[in-house]
Order: sequence, then structure tokens, then C-alpha cells
Amino acid sequence: MTESRSPKSPRDTRSPIAKALDLVSQITSIGLTAVLPALGGYFVDGWLETQLVFVILGLIVGLVTAGLQLKKLVKKLEQNNA
Repeated sequence: MTESRSPKSPRDTRSPIAKALDLVSQITSIGLTAVLPALGGYFVDGWLETQLVFVILGLIVGLVTAGLQLKKLVKKLEQNNA
């Protein structure tokens, strides 16, 4: 006989502190994703002697990427709480 599986993922059985640490690491990753490209742009601007061109490009890329990561994290949290 085949068992029918529910579309929901299995419940998370980790301890509350493990869940919290996982969430903290993901939020830290999102923050670094937003900031590091702008910081890299700052150094590229200094090296090429340009004025904020690469800082702005890095900031745009970082914020878009961080926004996508945040959206993915929120969707995952919503699925776990449903």
C-alpha cells in the first residue's frame, strides 16, 4: 500500500535555540548581502578614482539581492507557521 503524503513539509523538531540561531544566521547573511557589494564598490571607486559610481551600483545590486533573500525567508517562515 502506498501512503498519501501531505503537501506540507515535516515539522521542525529542532530545539528553540537551534531555530533561533538559524534565523539569526539567515538575517546576518541578508545584512551582509546588502552591505558588502557597496563596500566593494567603495574600494573599486577608490582604485579607479571614480565618484560613487560603483558604490551606487553595489548598493543597488546588494539591496535587490537582499530583498530577494528576505522574501524567500519570509515565505519559508510562513510555511512553517501554517
